[in-house]
This record gives sequence, C-alpha cells and structure tokens, in this order.
Amino acid sequence: MNSELGRTLNRGVLCWSLIGGLAGCGPKAVSVSQAPASQPSPVPATAPAFDTTAARPIQPRDWLERWALERGADFKLIDSLMDPITAPPPFDREPAPALPAQATITDGVPVLNDVDPFPAPLPLPHKEVTIRSGAARSTYRTRTRQEVLSSLAPLFDLIQREVNVRTSTILYENPKEIYFGLLDGKTQTIISHVFDYLLVRSWLASQEGKRAIPLSWSQAANLPMRTDEEGGKPGHSVLLVVARDAPYRSAADLKGTRLALTANYTYAPGTFVTEVLMGLGHPLDKPFFSKVTLRRYTKDTVIDVIKGKADVACVDEGTVAALDRFYGVAQQVRTLATSPRYDLDVLYTSENNAATYRAEIELTQTQVTTLGKNPEGQEVLFLFDTQAWHNFCTDDFAVAEEHFANFLKFLSQTPVDLKPLLDPHAAIDARTYDRYGDE
Repeated sequence: MNSELGRTLNRGVLCWSLIGGLAGCGPKAVSVSQAPASQPSPVPATAPAFDTTAARPIQPRDWLERWALERGADFKLIDSLMDPITAPPPFDREPAPALPAQATITDGVPVLNDVDPFPAPLPLPHKEVTIRSGAARSTYRTRTRQEVLSSLAPLFDLIQREVNVRTSTILYENPKEIYFGLLDGKTQTIISHVFDYLLVRSWLASQEGKRAIPLSWSQAANLPMRTDEEGGKPGHSVLLVVARDAPYRSAADLKGTRLALTANYTYAPGTFVTEVLMGLGHPLDKPFFSKVTLRRYTKDTVIDVIKGKADVACVDEGTVAALDRFYGVAQQVRTLATSPRYDLDVLYTSENNAATYRAEIELTQTQVTTLGKNPEGQEVLFLFDTQAWHNFCTDDFAVAEEHFANFLKFLSQTPVDLKPLLDPHAAIDARTYDRYGDE
C-alpha cells in the first residue's frame, strides 16, 4: 500500500515537473535514475489467437515507455485535462465530384472510367469470310506455321473492325500452290517473295484473263545506312559476311570454306550464291564449299562466323544491321560481296479475282499499307521483319526482273552446295545463341 502510494506520488511529481519545465516554471532538472519498484507482469505462456481487427500492442523499449503506457491516476488526470483541448476536428471532407461525361485528359484522349478503366473489347459480330489471303513460305521463312497464323488472327479482326471485310489465310509452301490458288479463284491476294511473284506471273501470262496484278511491296526492317546509287529499293540486298580478320579478299578465296545459310530463307540467298559461282566459272554440279550448314535463325549464321564455327555466312542486310545495332558486331565482321537489291516481298492478286472481289481487295490493300498505326499491325510487321508496306509503282521490281533468269537457274540447275536449301527434309542445326557470345 505504501509502495503503491509512493510510486503514484513520484510519477505525479515527475509529470508536473515536466509540464512546468516546458512552461518555464518548476524544477530545472528531474532525476529519473531510480527504476520503479515493480515490473509489469510477464505475458502468459498461452497467448490468445491474434486478432487482425485489433490494433497491435506496443512493445515498450525501456521502463520509461512502460511507465507511460500504464495509465495510472497521474496520467489519467493529465488525460482528462488535455484530451478536450487537443481533440482532432471531426472529419468533414467530401469525395471529389464526378467528372463531366465529356472530360478529356488532352485533345482526343478521354478520361478513363474510374469504375472499369479497361473494359473488355466488344466481341466482333459473326461474319462470313469474303476474301482469302495467302502467305508463301518465301515470306514468313524461319517462322513456324503456328506463329504465322497466331499473328494474323488479330490482324483479320482489325480489318473487320476497320472496313467490315472478313479475311482468312492460307499458307503455301511453293509457287505451284500459289498459281493454282489464283487460277481457280480460291485465293484472292498473295504475299510472297518477288521471285515467287515473277514466276507465278509468267505462268498466269499464258492464261487469258488471269494475269498477275501487283499491289504493294514491303520495306525491310533495320535498314543499314547506305548512300550508294545502286538500283532497286534500299535495304533489300543479300551479303556474304566473313570475320574482320579473315584472309579472304574476294569470293574466289572462299573455295573450300564453311558456309552458313538459313533454312527456309531460300530464294534471294540461293540466287545470289548461284550468281557468285557462275561469275567464278565454277561448275554448278561440283561442290565449292567444304561444308554447308543450315541454321534455324538468320542471326546465328553471323554469330557462327564470329565464333569461328563457319567461315562465311550468306545473310540479308537487315539481319546484319540489327546485330550491329544490338551487339555492335560491325567491328568483328565485314562484307565480302553484296547482291543486287532484289530481296523484297510482294502483295499481288490476279485479273480474275480483281473482277469479282475488287472492293474487298482494295480495302485489304489499304489496311496492309497502314499496318504501323495500331498494335495488331505493328505485331505483324515485327513478325515478318518488315518496316512498312508501300503501294506499287512502275519499275519497283526492275532489278528483280533483270536477275530472274538467275533465279530460274538456281531452281532448275541447283548447285550441289545449295541442294539442302530446297530439300524439305534436310538437317537443320537448331542450336541458338540467346545472347551474343552464348553457346
């Protein structure tokens, strides 16, 4: 009893001393060296379950905090005096008023709905397919059929939303399938390599009312910085690339070396290597290279050269420019030979289809040339390594037409070294460099 009374008096004296010291009166120093006579009772061994709705208890760090947390008669007296004059004001704020229906963040950008800012897109109504578009293997090259179909599906939804035309796709493996598709009217538009187009055009020329009609051509992505005056569209050449310190100075020095090619990237590389061999006077039925490796991706052919697994790579300009942009390989490789600019893709139709599906073909062509304006179109451009599509003008394919005979020679008299390019069952080296230098 006496100890509890003394403890209460001591705490009261200390509290009044602190208040007086803050107000400029009372004792100047307070001794707190003497600890309280008793300690708080320990926590029971079996604690109740933790209540997530209640405030978590404060664990005092020393005896002064424990003394302050125990609201004895002294602190209760102070609380009764201070709480009325320090009470927080009542909460009187109101929520922000609703924005007007036509509110915008900036010109043409409406304010998002604060309840459902990203509503699900409205499903497209069912519509029968009115036009069929074909994609040739010479266009999608290293991509799988599943990748091509999955990338074109949102594009066809976009075309339906924009121009109310429903499109489907057919994937072709060779120019004969393209020819019969246009001839029978089962396919209205085709996207293929320019050499495929020229070949199909020559076949359709003998059919009355079936001639091929070019619509657009594609601009390759990752164009290199070149200022020469060579004919054709920029960025559509094929290169023979060797290591920077390699001893080769001309194509003739490549005899007996190891060549790396990309599987399914057939027409432009095959035509260019055929032209190189013909220019050297080498018999096409005799091997020129000691080894020819087909790689899964084009970039790996160049890295094979850098890592010494191949001596020369036949690769398109866009791939070399992209590798230099990403990894800076320009200091480690150099170009030994460059093809004419005939490596581009073409969108075309036939005269019989233009007579029966003119409106659908023109609307689809318009959407193809404006792919870069929306995410779906940008995805398709990225998948096909294309920067943009342009409407056809006269002489756009003049360079390819000049070298079309060499393409036919590549098909009819395929060099021994290039026969794996045309063999659908040829072995493909699928190892991939995920990053530059990785094996």
